[in-house]
Amino acid sequence: MAGAVFLSYASQDADAAREVCEALRSAGVEAWFDQSELRGGDAWDQSIRRQIKACALFVPIVSANTQARREGYFRLEWKLAEDRSHLMAQGTPFILPICVDDTKDWEALVPDSFTAVQWTRLPGGRGAEAFAVRVQQILRGEGGPAAAGRPQPATNASPTGEAGRKRRRIRWWMVAAMILGAIVLERRLRPQRSPQEAARAVSLAESIASAVDRSEDQRTAAAADASAGRQLVARARAMSLDKYNSTADDFAAAESLLKQALALDPNDAEAWAASSQLNTAFNRRGFDFSPARAEAARSQAERALKLAPDSVEALYAFARWQRDPAVAEKTYREVLRRAPNHAGALGSMGSIGDYTDRLQEALAFDERLALQPDNLPLARYEEFLAYFHRSYFSEAERCVRASIAAMPSVNSVAGLGILLLTSRGDPPAALATLAAIPAAERGDHRAVWVTAYAHLLARQPKEALKDLDWLSDDYIQDNWYAGPKAYWVGRAQTQAGRPEAARIAFETGLAVVDERLKAERGSVRLHSARGELLAWLGRTEEAAHEARTTAELTPEDEEFYWFGSVVRTYAVLGRADEAFRLLQRMQPPPGTDVGWPLTPALLRLDPLWDKLRGDARFRALLADRPPVAAPEAKK
Repeated sequence: MAGAVFLSYASQDADAAREVCEALRSAGVEAWFDQSELRGGDAWDQSIRRQIKACALFVPIVSANTQARREGYFRLEWKLAEDRSHLMAQGTPFILPICVDDTKDWEALVPDSFTAVQWTRLPGGRGAEAFAVRVQQILRGEGGPAAAGRPQPATNASPTGEAGRKRRRIRWWMVAAMILGAIVLERRLRPQRSPQEAARAVSLAESIASAVDRSEDQRTAAAADASAGRQLVARARAMSLDKYNSTADDFAAAESLLKQALALDPNDAEAWAASSQLNTAFNRRGFDFSPARAEAARSQAERALKLAPDSVEALYAFARWQRDPAVAEKTYREVLRRAPNHAGALGSMGSIGDYTDRLQEALAFDERLALQPDNLPLARYEEFLAYFHRSYFSEAERCVRASIAAMPSVNSVAGLGILLLTSRGDPPAALATLAAIPAAERGDHRAVWVTAYAHLLARQPKEALKDLDWLSDDYIQDNWYAGPKAYWVGRAQTQAGRPEAARIAFETGLAVVDERLKAERGSVRLHSARGELLAWLGRTEEAAHEARTTAELTPEDEEFYWFGSVVRTYAVLGRADEAFRLLQRMQPPPGTDVGWPLTPALLRLDPLWDKLRGDARFRALLADRPPVAAPEAKK
């Protein structure tokens, strides 16, 4: 989208201007808002002049405040904009006034060019989302200057301006002519018709014509909202659901676009389906595990299906939030029956095959997904996970490197880093791989904790602390690890020999977990984190009690997943017997899906196990196992 929007306003209207600016930026429109970007002085003045000369659209904000001020810098901005408009061809959209109170446009102290176009009224700047959609359309060349306040449909739109007035006059006279013709005919048949009756007939003609105008305007507005809403849905999908290397920020921006789409058309099943899918993806990607997300995904999918029972995307949304694997699989298969190349359903069936121990079937679905060039990176990453979960490390490395070659992402690069630590016990190689993550993405939650973990395994705690400084959030949201950032800080400080700094960090992490438990009672992940934090703080009995609680809450199919297991709490406490009972169960034969394999390499490197190293049972676990090749994939 070329060009930018310049917002001009009196200083007293800064809050309203900020509302408009945020709506534009949320919609992906570049907005120049001098309060945050410029400073006073000659350089500031020159910058303002350059921006008005270069901007694609000029948005003056009119109010009682501008009425009251006969002088002000905004009036120079308005004059510069009007002067530029004189150089433009008639009808070129450039000036889009906004009024943020009840100031009348015909009474406003504004340049003449401001009154030649339709104003948008946004009390206090609120409700600017529809205006932002209209701006998007204008910047794409889809609309003229007259109707800035309401989005126009891409097709079948009623003409605006003089053309629209002419069309309505013609339509009025057609209706009037028909009614008057009927009157004349009736008068011939019944000459006693009174003048009062004829006048009522003319009045009826006027009412009908007016109703026709209103009805057409309503249809035009509804079509415009639907068209603009679908464009927002498409943009939201492109930046999140359909984007392989999307980030948490992408998801947040997509959510804002979908809210705007639903505000424009609350009955659009495709918007509800996309919103449901996004809420599920927030959870699956680890960006937000809250129950509210899951509930939103469920209710929105059901609403989408109710609005459009035949919608493939609504059906897919319904499958995505399902907790029952059998129901989900049946629904995905129905999606693929209707749309055999549906990328989401192919990937989801691959995942189901992975965690239900049907490796060959999972790989077959991934290969179908890989036939779509845009989804090749995702397909290879999914194959990497399927092999990695079962300790088929050679095949896993081949697939994740293929994914990176097709399109690198934080997920795939961090996945390779984890693989190098897990299979080879090679922190330098892992850190060299992780160093390829661009600086702009170094603050990604997965990039932060995986790099910090690699430095801890390399016994470089000071470097780990530097890694953690990239993250401003106090809680790491990732589907490999979710927990307080302070946990990693505490471990780094412990390794660096700073017990008081470590204690403060662990107490901070504990407070974060306790706060989250208020909304997520019964969360295995949070109770496990709480137990380990208490163990690091030396609160032995509380930690042991929390470990027992976590064990009772843990589903049987997660007993092998060491990274979220109570075995960590027992290791920190130095309770060897309890720890080894669990560790022995975490060493199943290769080919068993254990999520993240706990290998001899990790046991040797991770300081987490230091209190167990003197035990003969632990030394037995350090024996390297011969690599095992995956079974040959079925053709």
